[in-house]
Amino acid sequence: MGDVSVITTIFTIISWFSIFAIAYFTYKKLQEKPAFWKVLVVTFIGILAFTVNLEVFGSWIRLPILPLGVWILMVFFIGKKGRWEMYRPFAWIGFAGQFIFLFTSLLTIPLNHLVYPEDQLSTYIANADHASVISIHPSAEEFSFNKNEFTKQLKDLNRAAIHSDKWYDEVATSMTPQAEAIDERFPYFLTEFDSKWGSGVSSAIYIEKDGRGLLITTPESQYYFRSDELLLKVGEQ
Repeated sequence: MGDVSVITTIFTIISWFSIFAIAYFTYKKLQEKPAFWKVLVVTFIGILAFTVNLEVFGSWIRLPILPLGVWILMVFFIGKKGRWEMYRPFAWIGFAGQFIFLFTSLLTIPLNHLVYPEDQLSTYIANADHASVISIHPSAEEFSFNKNEFTKQLKDLNRAAIHSDKWYDEVATSMTPQAEAIDERFPYFLTEFDSKWGSGVSSAIYIEKDGRGLLITTPESQYYFRSDELLLKVGEQ
């Protein structure tokens, strides 16, 4: 989704709790117990690893490859008799924590898609009670915006295809020496709206020049929606 959702945050907390819970119960079984804060530090350093980023269903996960933290600790404890043997389990618990993070990341992907579907308008505009519109391009005409009507019409918007090539050609055609300004297809910008609670989604929403289309832009993708009714009254409409 680009940003951190509440689901991702919860699973991250669960991952950290699991790692330190495993470290704690391992610590309790030791006959000779070092200071617990040292165990936590070793476990935390053990988490350091060389990772490879992989894209899975539009989300990025980190696959641990090499136990960098374990190697650092091995070097640190060289010459300290018995110290490495005592702390080694916690270093490896830290590295194993990378796989806990990997597992919870794989769980969050379908959950995020289920709770916050990326192709649904309600994910990006859950509350438009205080919405407003501003012009962002010289080609924008005078307009009037009724936020109450806009809110009612949101549920009737339909997903439509983005014709990037066609839209680009239209803009290129308007770029002539005689043209006073480029004819921007989405010259209006929607502000003061709320995305779905907990989604963490960051998006910019533009309104089409005819007042019937919405273009939603996220860091990863774009989504286009059309309405049979006017979302924005433009010019003489």
